[in-house]
Amino acid sequence: MRATRAVQVLLSVLPAQQPAQGWTQALAEAALQAQGVQVNRVTVYRALDRLAEAGLLQRSVDAQRTTRYWVANTLAPAPSAHMECKACHQPMELDDSAAAVQAALQALRQAVAQTAGVHNPTLDVTVQAECAHCAHGQ
Repeated sequence: MRATRAVQVLLSVLPAQQPAQGWTQALAEAALQAQGVQVNRVTVYRALDRLAEAGLLQRSVDAQRTTRYWVANTLAPAPSAHMECKACHQPMELDDSAAAVQAALQALRQAVAQTAGVHNPTLDVTVQAECAHCAHGQ
């Protein structure tokens, strides 16, 4: 991966300003422009995808086919889970530190790893449910 100015700025901005709903291409492009880096959307898409392939970002696609990125925990890589509200389609990251969520994700990862020919699986699980706001009809 080339260390272009855009990639260097992304690496500094993404962890520091991560929105709860994850980074989209448009949010990342706006963050770059706020730092004085003028890039086109294709460059941003490519940089985000390369960072995800390198394991620095986790990628998730929601029901509207919007790709969202979250900063990966590189010190203790673990499966991640995200939730999308079935009613308002608001994305949110689930609390991966919750013991029950981590246990379920680890069990799924082990089950996938036991499949013949599968090595080093990574998980990106999206749960669809109603958020607290929509569930209470507010």
